[in-house]
Amino acid sequence: MRGDAWRRAGAVGLVAVAAVVALILWARSGPEPSREPSPPVAAASAPAVTSSLSPTDLAYLQLMISLDDSALPLLEILAADPAQAAFAKTAADGHRAELAELRAALVAGGGVEDSSIHAGHDLPGMVVDADLAAVRAVPAAQRTAKAVEVLREHLTGTTALCTSEGRAGADPATKAAAARILDAHGKLLAALPAM
Repeated sequence: MRGDAWRRAGAVGLVAVAAVVALILWARSGPEPSREPSPPVAAASAPAVTSSLSPTDLAYLQLMISLDDSALPLLEILAADPAQAAFAKTAADGHRAELAELRAALVAGGGVEDSSIHAGHDLPGMVVDADLAAVRAVPAAQRTAKAVEVLREHLTGTTALCTSEGRAGADPATKAAAARILDAHGKLLAALPAM
């Protein structure tokens, strides 16, 4: 009898241990999965771009790139006048150097250039196709004066934008770039011929 009692006690103990193990395993696996279909898994999307630039800095860089880039064809037209060729070359070289600096600042800050953001927008300082067409449409004797008029509007717009970035921007490097461009465009404005 003693052997039977030990066997029964062992069997009960074994069943108890098995029940505890089963309970632990069930708790780890969670409740029984739902019979409802699971929602479709979204396709992997591009990783989110994080930027260290404030919205003001980002907007300034994007817009300033568009403004400087829009002026290059105008400066080519102005360079066709031998009396303005040196001025136009200095201005174009300066704009190209600014574009390189602005693009580098945009990339360093985590921004992405998108030239379509301001495409066709007639913003203060933007040289649009209609401006270039107007310059080309005037008689050759008046072309330089018309180009200078459009360039003056461009430089006035860019200096206002750089001033705004200096007041409202947050990124020190972007504000420093704006200060340099403000100085350079102010000098170009002062050097424009009176026509």
